Amino acid sequence: MKSRRNRASKWGAEFQPLDLEKVRIGVKTTVLKRGVEYSVQTTSGQRAEDDKSWVCPHCLQGISKGQNHIVAWDSVRGVETRRHFHTACWKAFQGPLL
Repeated sequence: MKSRRNRASKWGAEFQPLDLEKVRIGVKTTVLKRGVEYSVQTTSGQRAEDDKSWVCPHCLQGISKGQNHIVAWDSVRGVETRRHFHTACWKAFQGPLL
């Protein structure tokens, strides 16, 4: 793979190489559901401790380490409201996070 020189682009910004670890973890987005703003990020759960698991608040079924899923939290109240959802459950979820 050929490396690029770290030079300014025609818009003046420095070239930043793609951080593959951030891509694997998922991109954080903001979603509005029933007037509540949520920060949402996909995750593979690969980096969790071996005994770590979560319970989806929508279907009440388990999410195990290594299973792709969604992490969502209330943008105003912060990460202490963070919950782990199956991807399909997040799409169906209408809130609020308790």
